[in-house]
Amino acid sequence: MAGDFVKRITARASTLAAFLLTGVLMAWMAAKVGEHPGIPRAVGELPPWFSGGPGDAPGRPEAAPAPPRHAHAPAQATAAAPGADFVQVAGGKVEIAFTEYELKPGKIRVEPGAVTFVLRNEGRFSHDFHVEGPGVDAYAAKFSPGRTVRLEVTLQEGEYKISCPISNHDERGMSGTLIAASGPAAK
Repeated sequence: MAGDFVKRITARASTLAAFLLTGVLMAWMAAKVGEHPGIPRAVGELPPWFSGGPGDAPGRPEAAPAPPRHAHAPAQATAAAPGADFVQVAGGKVEIAFTEYELKPGKIRVEPGAVTFVLRNEGRFSHDFHVEGPGVDAYAAKFSPGRTVRLEVTLQEGEYKISCPISNHDERGMSGTLIAASGPAAK
C-alpha cells in the first residue's frame, strides 16, 4: 500500500513539474513576442532574436550590418533597357538562387517560348516563386531551404516581374525583372 502511495505522489509531482515548466516557457515566449511583435514589416534585417543573429549566443562575434534595402518595390516592373545588368540566358533553362532577401540573378533576359525555371533555395527560410506578365501569372509551390523546384512557363515577348510573394519578401528585395525578347540584347 505504501509503495502505491509513493508512486502516485511521484507521478503527480512529475506532472505538476511538467506543467510548471511549460508555463514558465510560455511566459518567456510571450515576453519575447511582447518585446518584438511579429516579423518586422519595415524594410531591413530581422532582429537577432528572430534569425539567430549576433547577440543571441555568448561568444559569437558581431557581424557587420547589411546595407538597407530600398522601401517598396513597384507593384509592376518598370521598363528597363534589356542590356543594363541583365543576364542573358539561352536554351530555355533559367536558374535562380533564393537567399534572404534576394533573387540571383534578379535581371534576366531570355528568348520567348517554353522556359523552365530551376529554383534553388539557398536561404534559411522557405520561399515561393511568382512570375507575372503578358499572358502569364504562374506560381511555384513553397519550397524549404536546401530544396530545388522547377516551374515550366511559356513566355511571349514582353517584360515580366519575378518575385517571392511569401509574407513581405517581395517588399524586402526578393523581386526582379525578366525580359523575353527575340534577337541580340541591346548594349
